[in-house]
Amino acid sequence: MTTSIEMVDLTKEFAKIRAVDNVSLDVRRGEVFGFLGPNAAGKSTTVKVAATLLVPSKGSIVIEGYDVLEQPVEVRSIIGLLPEDGASTHYDRLSAYKNLEYFGRLYDVPEETLENRIDELLEFLELSDRKDDSPATYSTGLKQKLSIARSMIHNPQVVFLDEPTSSLDPIMSKRVREFIDTQAEGGTQTFFLCTHLLSEVEALCDRVGFISKGKLVEVGRPKELRRKFWTLRTYEIQLTDSNLQKSGEIITSTGLAKSVKIEGSRIVFELENAETKNPQIVRALVESGMNIIELRERVPDLDAVYQKVIGGN
Repeated sequence: MTTSIEMVDLTKEFAKIRAVDNVSLDVRRGEVFGFLGPNAAGKSTTVKVAATLLVPSKGSIVIEGYDVLEQPVEVRSIIGLLPEDGASTHYDRLSAYKNLEYFGRLYDVPEETLENRIDELLEFLELSDRKDDSPATYSTGLKQKLSIARSMIHNPQVVFLDEPTSSLDPIMSKRVREFIDTQAEGGTQTFFLCTHLLSEVEALCDRVGFISKGKLVEVGRPKELRRKFWTLRTYEIQLTDSNLQKSGEIITSTGLAKSVKIEGSRIVFELENAETKNPQIVRALVESGMNIIELRERVPDLDAVYQKVIGGN
């Protein structure tokens, strides 16, 4: 797959503080990449360097073939940016519509398509009825929505979104996630998403990177990271027979599970090599006359992965 964003030994220092420390990362074209970490981990600084707002102290970033240091104008023309303080990036003397029109013309969006693009974004983000109002009259959430529209006005190849749903209500947060997901479906537009909302990452991101104290500590698909940090997999089984104690003893007697316990109306057990061992456990239960309703895995969520990765750093 083609690389969209390539970072090599990226470093950014402020006086004696190293905010970004030798980060090397490839983000693929068409990918939704989640960038996670605690406050002051280096997420926003990384985005600002990528968006040509800060000069790196060392290392490089290449975006769709353009070097951010050597070709900043070209980089700016193909990226969209929602900064951390996105709700304040408007001209209050202009209406919302005029703001988008102004930025669209800055990006040389053809006049014959600009009007439709503005209307499309305003409608999707539910701002059409306020398009003639100044952003000064908007709530923080409305300003955030207008900033998202501004970042997408020129249909950029790469979009950097720093906490895109931080000021939005749950309904509009879901709409924005749907919008990102729809835009990414074509496989040509890349999204680099900084957020502290792990549910958002679970819903949207193909891969995630964890940054702590300026260092990139883990990168991978959520499923791969779960497998990496949990060699034991947890399953729960529900049976029609109410004799849970006997069923638990049967599972224990197989010698296949590392632990077996009863939780409410279910038996929970941990094991390795589940693909091989689970069929044997099911067979032992069935041969003992137990009727199984359901067997399913308890998959650790991304919050658990985050605690493993960041907690150790």
